[in-house]
Amino acid sequence: MSWILRLPLRYRSTLIVAATSIVATYLARWILGPDPTADQTMRLGYGLPAMEDGRVWTLVTGAVLLGSLSIPFPLFTLIAVAVYERVAGHWRPLVAVFGGQVAGMAIVLLAITPLRNVSTPFAEEVTTAIDFGISVGAFCCLGAWTAYLRGPTRRVLRWSISCYHIGPFLLSGLIYDLSHPTGWFIGLASGSWLMRPDELDRTPFTTRELRWILPAVAVGIAVGVYVGWTGGGVGGVFGWGPGD
Repeated sequence: MSWILRLPLRYRSTLIVAATSIVATYLARWILGPDPTADQTMRLGYGLPAMEDGRVWTLVTGAVLLGSLSIPFPLFTLIAVAVYERVAGHWRPLVAVFGGQVAGMAIVLLAITPLRNVSTPFAEEVTTAIDFGISVGAFCCLGAWTAYLRGPTRRVLRWSISCYHIGPFLLSGLIYDLSHPTGWFIGLASGSWLMRPDELDRTPFTTRELRWILPAVAVGIAVGVYVGWTGGGVGGVFGWGPGD
């Protein structure tokens, strides 16, 4: 039974992420009062309209809150932080989840700024959207975690998840279909930088790995196509999907 008592210490960063969202939600409820309007809560979310209005701080508030101000339980994020914390210690997951979230959204918002005057459904969707949640940071944690895997396993998983993101981008086209892969690639780029250099497994690539990489790519694409086709949105960047 002693392992149960050690869990909070072993996964303290995961608990910090969960506690931060809960405390922030109660604080927002207290500040906004018992019956906040939709406009008041949406002003806490991040997006290009918020940046143009000077509400840069929404990159933080939007990450730890939900638009409904309900108590968040970001299961995917907590799992991503926990698996990364298990191998990387306590401070790296916090840097990845919060730093990756803010950096990922900042990059996306800068990238879509030139689309403000473009009249396509995709451009109008991503430039007017207000979003909440910290899933961008979760994908950053997941990408950084792969740095601790054996070389062959790391390459297979990275190819699969990278290919997954193609489907939502092409068939759905919501703001997080841009921000999720951005967080993922930030994690891939920063994972080996955050870890000690001698920990990275540098097993060289062999053609035998293709027997695993090719099926993994196929699975990633298939799941991405399914998620993109059923995920709503405006039909992707080129309008290929079914739309709302």
